[in-house]
Amino acid sequence: MKTVIYLDELLLTNFLAAAMLLLCTGLLCARQCSGLRLLAGSAAAAVSSFGILLPELPGAAAVLCKAFTCGAVVAAAYGVPGLRGFARLCAWYLLLNLLLCGAVVLPGVQSANLCVYFALSPGRLLLCCGAVSALLRAVLFCFGRAAGPRSVAAVLELDSAALPVQALCDTGFSVQDPLSGRAVVLLHYPSVRDGLPQALRTFLDSYFACGASPPPELGVRLVPCTTIAGHCVLPAVPAKALRVGSRRVQGFLAAFCRPETPPEHWTALLDSELAGQLGIR
Repeated sequence: MKTVIYLDELLLTNFLAAAMLLLCTGLLCARQCSGLRLLAGSAAAAVSSFGILLPELPGAAAVLCKAFTCGAVVAAAYGVPGLRGFARLCAWYLLLNLLLCGAVVLPGVQSANLCVYFALSPGRLLLCCGAVSALLRAVLFCFGRAAGPRSVAAVLELDSAALPVQALCDTGFSVQDPLSGRAVVLLHYPSVRDGLPQALRTFLDSYFACGASPPPELGVRLVPCTTIAGHCVLPAVPAKALRVGSRRVQGFLAAFCRPETPPEHWTALLDSELAGQLGIR
């Protein structure tokens, strides 16, 4: 029996299914993405569904292709919030896809390059996606949500770099530059290090290793900060902007820290005022 696949139907169905599964992934990982990022991730997942139309790949190549497309979908929706956070997002997204496959197992299943095709209507498939989402919400309602506050995918713009970060509002965080009075966004240095300009990265490596003095050409300021662990001084540089979707704030400093225990839910920490301007709650 010959199977006929309509491309418009294939794209739309996978787009909507991926959007629901990406939202579920965010629930489980206590992360949040903007509407534009959700559209980008869903679109990437819809395009990846064309794998079922390609010639059959060898087993190892099919696995690598699937891993790459899964990572691309998650990165488009949530960015890369550190290796550990990114791996966690990918793992939950993959498990939710497997759960969906288990929810719609029917006779006549076909697959190619680890892409599965079910001979059922798009409406029924989307209902199954809704069932996966409802099941997840029921489990979270009974046993509690993922631990920790929710962070939002954002982009921090420096003079010559754009860093994807996970921005989190902390109502108890209120660090300011004592000279200019400008607000400070606190960045977890190991998570953003690879995206920084080489000169700034070299200085920060030396600063956190042995307290090296900042060269004048970098425009680094040392901002005092007091935490429950004591008093410290953070290196900071002027930032161009911080973007969340279509919202954008300017006029602040980006400070860097390297705590002993890596944070799980953020790579950029904001005060309430900046978070409010970006629509982060």
